[in-house]
Amino acid sequence: MSRAILSRLVVALLVLMAMIIGGILSQIAWPRSDANPMQVTQTPGFTLIPTNTLRPRPTTPPTSQPTLTPTRTLLPPPTFEPPTPTFAPTDTPLPTLSPTAITAEMIPGLYGLETPTPSSTPGCTPRKDWTLTYTVQANDALDLIAERYHTDRWELAAGNCLRDPNVITVGQVLRVPGQSHPQEQIECVPWQVLTPMDYAYGIDGNGTLTFTWIGPRAPRNLIRVYNTNGETVWEDVVDLRQNYSLNLPVDLPGAGTYTWKVFPLDLSFRQINCLEGGPWTFHKTAAG
Repeated sequence: MSRAILSRLVVALLVLMAMIIGGILSQIAWPRSDANPMQVTQTPGFTLIPTNTLRPRPTTPPTSQPTLTPTRTLLPPPTFEPPTPTFAPTDTPLPTLSPTAITAEMIPGLYGLETPTPSSTPGCTPRKDWTLTYTVQANDALDLIAERYHTDRWELAAGNCLRDPNVITVGQVLRVPGQSHPQEQIECVPWQVLTPMDYAYGIDGNGTLTFTWIGPRAPRNLIRVYNTNGETVWEDVVDLRQNYSLNLPVDLPGAGTYTWKVFPLDLSFRQINCLEGGPWTFHKTAAG
């Protein structure tokens, strides 16, 4: 067979195959552009095998789980109490022949003695010729009151029908002699230290140290000695004078630097309206 005949047969086969394919394609119904893409039109002559369509499961809104929300617990308000003031301990004073009750309300660390409940003499009448009255103050003593009104404790006790002259109480009203209450003449003069001089050094601890000063002319004076920590190591009260002699081996045996002050007091051992004197400093050797 010649080459020309073969070429014609090939062309004819290609045309026939194209016609067959075209006829098949013309039988298929293609979906329109506005049709639902999920719908499929079955072409006659063809059997479409249904496929399992995975439909989305309905979603259920998540159930909100209860959360443990902490709540604020209100604590009770703090309580505040002011601290109780504590005072530096003082050395025990040496016994004297005439002990006195020392107190000064304005001076910290100085205390007096409490007085028990008084008892009167039955059937006694207080003196009516004593027209002045005096109210007993804290840390008063009958001797001090009698001295102020120029009498003695026994006459004052008899005039007020007191069974025991050593027993009076704060707030008690006593009759006192006189036409008027005595006035305490106190002048706040400037302070001057005479002995020992301020910053005196090398004082012999085996001798006697005399405190001498010039200050307010008060009925009483309290002398107080402090160590370097500000603690009271010695104190005493003198009446109507501005000097005091200290036995160093007994009263202040330790060596070191000390300061001292003088507090002017009234007859009731209360600080008067004058500033205290000092502090003044001195240094002493140890008692040997």
